[in-house]
Amino acid sequence: HARTLTHKMSASFATVQPSVRARATLRSRARRADRSSIVVRAGSAAQQKGLGDLDTVKLTAADGSTADVYLFGGVVTSFKPKGGDDVLYVRPDAKFDKSKPISGGLPHCWPQFGPGAIQVHGFARNVDWTLVSTTDGDEPSMTMELTPNDYTKAMWDKDFKVTETVTLKGGALEAKLVVENKGKEAFDFTGSFHTYLSADINAAAVGGLNGCKTFDRLAEKESTVSGDVKFQGPIDSVYYGVPETLTLATGKRTVSIKSSKTWTEAVVWTPWTDMEACYKEFACVESAAVTPVVVAPGGSWTATTTISA
Repeated sequence: HARTLTHKMSASFATVQPSVRARATLRSRARRADRSSIVVRAGSAAQQKGLGDLDTVKLTAADGSTADVYLFGGVVTSFKPKGGDDVLYVRPDAKFDKSKPISGGLPHCWPQFGPGAIQVHGFARNVDWTLVSTTDGDEPSMTMELTPNDYTKAMWDKDFKVTETVTLKGGALEAKLVVENKGKEAFDFTGSFHTYLSADINAAAVGGLNGCKTFDRLAEKESTVSGDVKFQGPIDSVYYGVPETLTLATGKRTVSIKSSKTWTEAVVWTPWTDMEACYKEFACVESAAVTPVVVAPGGSWTATTTISA
């Protein structure tokens, strides 16, 4: 009887054992299949059509952060860090039909900041830029350029080339501007990235300007900053001797604006109730060159702004 039981157990084990081995083999294959199906997503730069059927480039980083760039005006209209809301702000009255500059985002004031000999804030923000290249990968980017045309020559008869490269890197947005003098005579310019940042204006505060000299363009008065710059009315002020990094507390988060030293000034602006419909939703903290920049024949000037949140 014992031999019979042992024989039955052996037979049963012989039957079960292949089944166990088969299941183990299937599990091993499934694990290999899972591993082989894992794709490391790379960053991308895709040409698309945006609002008003305008040409755009969409940058998407591997971490999920994105940026949208319109070739009209060479303006970045959106920057969303991974899992976050838009850092930039586009006004509700913005037009996407080329009838006026796109109001918001990271637009240009070039080759003139503010009022002066040519149109306010220059022409770079209301002409078409040319897409030069796009780059996929860990740091997706796009490069665009602006060169003279009949419209610009009628205002400013200089032989220039302006190149901007927009890159997503390390969770941040980097905008690099290069101005080249292609002519035989020196020229000078002023300019800025007129950066619109999403913010609750009643809670917003600009940090990093304490102790800086400032010129209030509205009151036409000079002073020295004490503490953070807060918003309790209209502001249009230039700040001198600024540090590399400024911050904007928005009421929800803190945005960092890092500027190369070639941006010699900073500008803070809010229209306040002059824009009743939207002034509570944004603040402008600008990397600026209000002091004229001179570019020698064959020379160039490079400035970079990096925004993170």
